[in-house]
Amino acid sequence: MVVHAVWVIDTSGIPLYHKAYSPLEFDPTLFSSFFSSLVHFQSEMMGRQLQDITFEDLSFSYIVDTGLVFLACVKKDASTGKLLESLRDVFFQYFKDDLILLSSLLRTSPRARELLRDFELEVDKVVGFAPQKEPLPVRITAVPRLLHKDSPIRQDLLRRFGMNSILVVILSDGKHRNADIAEALDLPAQEVEEIVSHAQRRGYLKVVSAYDSDEVNSESYFPD
Repeated sequence: MVVHAVWVIDTSGIPLYHKAYSPLEFDPTLFSSFFSSLVHFQSEMMGRQLQDITFEDLSFSYIVDTGLVFLACVKKDASTGKLLESLRDVFFQYFKDDLILLSSLLRTSPRARELLRDFELEVDKVVGFAPQKEPLPVRITAVPRLLHKDSPIRQDLLRRFGMNSILVVILSDGKHRNADIAEALDLPAQEVEEIVSHAQRRGYLKVVSAYDSDEVNSESYFPD
């Protein structure tokens, strides 16, 4: 089964959650509003709700539960099986008693972010998606050794790359990708990569995947 995207939409057409698994482009807000109106129209005019709507080579399958629309865009004629039920069950597992956390005011709170991150991991499992394993540098050397003026590690880095290299290694805490470090220090990405590679060879840091570090690289949509 090829899953292009999944949504959770509330009764007013606001996307509570959206994640794309293919390059197909949908504006989450506009599409959610349109599809919510379509579901409401079907219910009012036809007295029932269709479970599948097909556009060209795409099929939109959905279920409605407790006023929420659980929607998946899949390849035409593909069976969603238990995908929608699983999406619904996982969503209610995380947000049934905390739906208010998905409001615009609370969505950016630490609690909401934590739940959304864990929820996304479960959605990936339901869809059968394996997050890309992006490299994350993790410092092995203690910060005091990097700052001590007589430290051989410090002297090696300064001699080869200058003071910026010390800052790069300090920020290599397993939470920041090379691109994040480059942006934070306003350095060229290639320079950061060279510093990280050298520090890895010398044993000052190690490089792990984002997935292994409980970080997820995803193209998901959490509306502000």
